[in-house]
Amino acid sequence: MKKLLATLSIISICSSVSASELKFQFGNPSFSGNSKSTHYLTIENIEKTRKDTLEAKRIADAKALKDELNSTAVAKFQANLEARFYTALAKQITDNVFGSDGLQQDSGTYTDTAGNIITWATVTSGDNAGVTVSVQEPDGTTTSYTLPYQDNQ
Repeated sequence: MKKLLATLSIISICSSVSASELKFQFGNPSFSGNSKSTHYLTIENIEKTRKDTLEAKRIADAKALKDELNSTAVAKFQANLEARFYTALAKQITDNVFGSDGLQQDSGTYTDTAGNIITWATVTSGDNAGVTVSVQEPDGTTTSYTLPYQDNQ
């Protein structure tokens, strides 16, 4: 037994012991600084994706609500009535511009119920002879249409 104990103690003394020093390190990059910028960019990307998703959902919900409101019977009736009104208005403007027997008007203005201001003017001479119709919306946006006068006589 003494031989065995002596052999084991010689082997244990002769064997090299390798160990490293224990060092404490933070696992979170916010504290350690390792890959800190990558960590912050990842968090920023997650936050932006979440905000974009919520904004897209809000827009989709608003569009669905608008579509639902526009599909009611009253909304369809109102759209049909407005279309007929604008058709009659276009005919009235055409009759006034191209009318005969003293009914022709060279210019005029009309304001509809939505606040759009519709004006027309006839120029009968020169290269720009024609009828110009302008529609000014309540927000100030103006759209103009010019029809050559000689094509419509």
